[in-house]
Amino acid sequence: MVLRARAEFWDRVSGERRLGDLIGALLAFIVVSSAVYGAILAGWRSGLLSLYVAVKLPGLMVGTTSLVMVLNWMSALAAGSGLSFRQVVAVTYGAMAVACWILLSLAPVTAFFTFGAAGDGGSPEALRLAHNHLLLMHVTLIAFAGVAGNAALRQGLSRVVRPGASAGRIYWGWLVAFAVVGCQLSWILRPFVGSPFYEVRFMRPDALDRNFFEFVLLEVLPYALKGGD
Repeated sequence: MVLRARAEFWDRVSGERRLGDLIGALLAFIVVSSAVYGAILAGWRSGLLSLYVAVKLPGLMVGTTSLVMVLNWMSALAAGSGLSFRQVVAVTYGAMAVACWILLSLAPVTAFFTFGAAGDGGSPEALRLAHNHLLLMHVTLIAFAGVAGNAALRQGLSRVVRPGASAGRIYWGWLVAFAVVGCQLSWILRPFVGSPFYEVRFMRPDALDRNFFEFVLLEVLPYALKGGD
């Protein structure tokens, strides 16, 4: 419905018809599709980590969406949108469902690069470079899917907000909330790609140290941009 019958989706959201069934279906799809992508994401490191990430990535997606929908509802209230909490939940899960559709469609390409371009041998520098390139690829793809998922629902948002409320302002606030919450939650739940210099485990003992943005700027980009030098 979100992909092919978006008008029906917005009619149900606007009229608050059977939103419980709709949210349940969206949630089920998010869990299954992100589990498939998660299994591929960590496959280069080990089968055990692949299993861990197949469990953790759905937790990340659902956790991010659940936290963001509360922020979305608060910002929608502040903007005078007239949206109920159930409507905000449906729209937020709808955006994440579209993002997961995109990730699922990219799974074959992701698997090719993950299993074909990344080996578990070579020098420490080669392993670090492979890990950083894979990490940047997955961060880019997931970020693209998240933006596209929200953008897919942007046009319809103006149909359900109260006249006079700025749908564009609400949308950008929601998009920023998705980015900040998703990035930091992914940092706490790491590893996802799996560094070759750490043992495989479900979560890191230093999960609450530092933050995602500091890690990417100081430890990933400098090595990735150096290439093979």
